[in-house]
Amino acid sequence: MRQTKPLPTTVQRWAEQRTGPVVAVRDASHDWHRSRVWELTGVSGARWYVKVSPSVKFFTRETRAYRGVVPALGHSRAPQLLDSRADDLALLLTMAPGAPAPGMGLTSAAWRAVHAQAGMLCARLHEAGALDARDRAEAAASLAAAADGAEKYLGRAGDRLTEDEQQLVRDYAARLRPVGPVPLGYIHGDNQPLH
Repeated sequence: MRQTKPLPTTVQRWAEQRTGPVVAVRDASHDWHRSRVWELTGVSGARWYVKVSPSVKFFTRETRAYRGVVPALGHSRAPQLLDSRADDLALLLTMAPGAPAPGMGLTSAAWRAVHAQAGMLCARLHEAGALDARDRAEAAASLAAAADGAEKYLGRAGDRLTEDEQQLVRDYAARLRPVGPVPLGYIHGDNQPLH
């Protein structure tokens, strides 16, 4: 069972400077120990999210993405950044329309449409513009990082994979290292149906 995380008072006060008084706060964190996300509800019923990043690296990456990349997705296709506070690694975001797909009981055809839309949005992210030096270095290192991470994920999978399946993962991970130059795009969060 996930432990509910309280919204820090300083972060709530900062958010209320932008939103007005908040009448309800709900912990909306994912089931991950470093996830810290809260849904705020204002007097009028308007809702926002406050997200506290787990590190300066994540805060910097997300702030850059919301300012420079997310607008390429088009209006109402992603949360919009209302404000950020570096002192607390906090982001204040609008709500995106819709609902998480896993709880909707979708048909196979509807799931295909969800995946097609997710693919289209990822393509827009990758085409959002020229990478700066930091983004280029991070993207260039991503193949080696993926290869390095294979053993970690195999460890998490435990005995759910056969020895042949584990070897298949190791073989594909090894093929990532000598790939060489590839077109580089922005590194983005995990593209799962929940998101």
